[in-house]
Amino acid sequence: MQFTVGMTTGSRWGWTLIGTRGEPVASSESDFPSQVQASAAAVAFAQLVQKASRSIVLAQLADPQPKLF
Repeated sequence: MQFTVGMTTGSRWGWTLIGTRGEPVASSESDFPSQVQASAAAVAFAQLVQKASRSIVLAQLADPQPKLF
């Protein structure tokens, strides 16, 4: 996966997270006035994802009752 930072509309900038198959996975919800600001927003998003990955919660969707074995 990798981030790309590029121009959006006019002279505004945004970021996109590209998946391993080349598909867009996530992108900035707002545009930024500079490439530096868009890059900083991409770094901030990456840090949020990294933090969230430390506390992954698994949920049982089909059967909410725990099973005893």
